[in-house]
Amino acid sequence: MYAAVKPLSQYLRQKTVRIYDPIFILHSKYTIVILLACTILLSAKQYFGEPILCISTNKHTEYIQSYCWTMGTYILPTESNTSTGLPGAAFNRSGLQGLVARDQQFARLISIAEGVGPEKRGVTKRLYLRYYQWVFMILLFQSLLFHMPSYLWKVWEGHRMAQLSCEVGGAIIVEDTYRTRLHMLTKYFRSKFSAIHCCYAIKYTFCEMLNLLISILNFWLMDVVFNGFWQKYIHALAAIPVYDWQLWNMMTSRVFPKVAKCEMFVYGPSGTPNVLDILCVLPLNILNEKIFAVLYVWFLFIAMLSALNMLYRLLLVCCARLRLQLLCTHLRGMPKTHVREVLTTAGYGDWFVLMGVSVNVNPKLFRELVEQLYTELMEERAAAAAAAAAAKRESPAASHQVPGAAAPQSPQPTPSAPHAEAVASVRTLTLMAPTLNLMGSNNEIVSIDRCCDESQA
Repeated sequence: MYAAVKPLSQYLRQKTVRIYDPIFILHSKYTIVILLACTILLSAKQYFGEPILCISTNKHTEYIQSYCWTMGTYILPTESNTSTGLPGAAFNRSGLQGLVARDQQFARLISIAEGVGPEKRGVTKRLYLRYYQWVFMILLFQSLLFHMPSYLWKVWEGHRMAQLSCEVGGAIIVEDTYRTRLHMLTKYFRSKFSAIHCCYAIKYTFCEMLNLLISILNFWLMDVVFNGFWQKYIHALAAIPVYDWQLWNMMTSRVFPKVAKCEMFVYGPSGTPNVLDILCVLPLNILNEKIFAVLYVWFLFIAMLSALNMLYRLLLVCCARLRLQLLCTHLRGMPKTHVREVLTTAGYGDWFVLMGVSVNVNPKLFRELVEQLYTELMEERAAAAAAAAAAKRESPAASHQVPGAAAPQSPQPTPSAPHAEAVASVRTLTLMAPTLNLMGSNNEIVSIDRCCDESQA
């Protein structure tokens, strides 16, 4: 048996890169291992023999067993009366109905087992045990349900955390690798991937919500399949602390009876149908009652943890101070004011990724990473303040030059042809003036004046 269950222990080994929190691990790993181990245990025929054994006056025992296994067995439902342990359903009685109605203790004595006794055909209510052949399939389906959120998150995560913590997760790191990875991580978190990180955190929160929804769906599934499992089994569990094993046997037998009834029709030589009343033993239910007692407590436990975890996640989204406190637990020795300054420019998604990096990289490297982020943030703020001060000093000088440079020009009337030629010549001289040697001889200046007079004439 150990050899069959041993491969499941590999699934519980802690991975090098951690992408789940402890509550998520309870859902995605431990619950699946428990369910698969129970499935393997129930399917091990060599430990519990045949799943059903039937006795009858007929000689065809194997045929009868196959028939009852295929068509299903049933019990007679009884009303709960946990104080006296007596059945109270007046309609589940046979021809001794008058005597049974007057003496419930006698009805208890003539019953072979809980839910097995005399009945009146066509009048007695029956509760068929349709789940018995499918218990291991139900457990397997539950394990697939609980595995779905972890598989979905693994796909969405896309090995991001493995890439961020590559080569720096151990206690001993090569110096060159240490500096290279520190520079890369600093550059990554300074690159403003807030939208991507926010989407990353939302997807993880959705998977946590899916864990809670699957736990609630699991309650409904078990209640439907096992005919009021949660209501009936609470009385069985209540009997364990007080060692009331009679109550335990009675209440567990209402969900997982060890003995059940089966009915088969046979025909005589002349075609007259005869009814065979068959008594069957269900050996697997002795194991089912223990398995589902454990699962009852386990499912309640993880459902409550999931609900509390969702409230905790909501509190983290709304409370920045709590996020600061949690991040500081991974940065011992670093001033709290430095961490606060780093988080002022980081949203919930950035904080979520930082927390994921903190549990996957060397603690010293993570502390230096946050210090480097703080240093670069302060340098950026100092540079921005210096640029603002320089712009403020330049603004008065620019204000004095702007009025003269931007003097409005009044519209000029359309000149006549001779006047337009004169204006053109003046503009030509104006454009040529900057090319003259201002320190030249007076003859050059006089010749420029003469040219001006001749052009105006």
